[in-house]
Amino acid sequence: MPAISGFVRSNRAPCLRIMISQLNLSENSVSKTLYAIAPMKKSDDPFAVLGLRPTASQEDVKRAYRRLAMRWHPDRNPSAAAESEFKRIKMAYELILDPQRYARWQQTGTDSDSDSDATGQDEATGGDDLTQTLTLTLEEAAHGCIKSVELLRSTRCTPCQGSGRVQRTNSVPCAQCHGIGRVRGSQGSDLCAGCGGRGYLRETDCTECAGSGWRKKLRTLSVKVPAGILHGERLRLARQARHEAEGENAAGDLYLEIRLARHALFELRERDLHCTVPVSIFRLLSGGKIDVPTLHGSTRLDLAPYPAHSLDYRLQTHGFPKKHGRGSGDLVVHLTPIHPRHLDAKDRAWLEKLDAALNDDLEQRAPELAAWAERLRDQQNC
Repeated sequence: MPAISGFVRSNRAPCLRIMISQLNLSENSVSKTLYAIAPMKKSDDPFAVLGLRPTASQEDVKRAYRRLAMRWHPDRNPSAAAESEFKRIKMAYELILDPQRYARWQQTGTDSDSDSDATGQDEATGGDDLTQTLTLTLEEAAHGCIKSVELLRSTRCTPCQGSGRVQRTNSVPCAQCHGIGRVRGSQGSDLCAGCGGRGYLRETDCTECAGSGWRKKLRTLSVKVPAGILHGERLRLARQARHEAEGENAAGDLYLEIRLARHALFELRERDLHCTVPVSIFRLLSGGKIDVPTLHGSTRLDLAPYPAHSLDYRLQTHGFPKKHGRGSGDLVVHLTPIHPRHLDAKDRAWLEKLDAALNDDLEQRAPELAAWAERLRDQQNC
């Protein structure tokens, strides 16, 4: 049973072929990613997903679903693969309990009517492709980085060698009848089908894999992200969506869809970075130099005296880089005037002097105030 079945292969989104290498990292050492789930495939036996045999009853299915749902629910399980596995468990549970869907799955190998048209993929050439989200900071996307990507795959259970059954040294009570040999039925008590009425067993389901013969194993890939990648673009990892159940030759491709996290300072529009910078009203009036942030640190911006300049500045080539070192976008700085919330006596004295000097030459220095004063005089003379 594959641990994850992915979205179909598509040529519509931009993809980059990249090199990868495998790492031996623990589950807690890898970054959390999101998984996209495709319709159930023939290789995704829903009973095996729930750790059951095909002969399991509906009550067994419900118990297994409740147990696994509690284990893999994203609110209870911090693993990066929890969301993906929870969706797979829920999908398998719903498929088993829907006779029409389950019958179609047995006949066609999928529970999706449009799966064969959507994939555009020859099953003989490879397995199912997988798409999952890779979230980057703006700096990681701009400069390039190495990211760890976690995948959940199925491997054969070692204790039972993939059979799902183990031989016991001593007989153990049957889990279905608890050693009695009979179970409650519609007409009273019936012979236990699990042990044939014996009550005890020498061969039982493997506890390591819950009788499925498969165990889930985390695999971590080290992915090189090229500089200048944008939100919505995809990276292609050739033949990395593989599962031991299908074999190496059945491996599909892994697609990583890029998502850029919200930045505290910048907003990316195409390849221009926009940044809102608060500036003292006094600095805006007098002009001078201020520091503005960039993706590489900070740079100095020379302000002309206000209001001779606009409150928007464009710094060319200080924006988001293009691929392959082919230049960069611009950094657009939006200045926001900040007025002081409190002035002491000394501050007010200075401002009174500035206002008096301004009133001495309103026609040249503040024509709007001069025009307003003229309208007031005309109104008073009427």
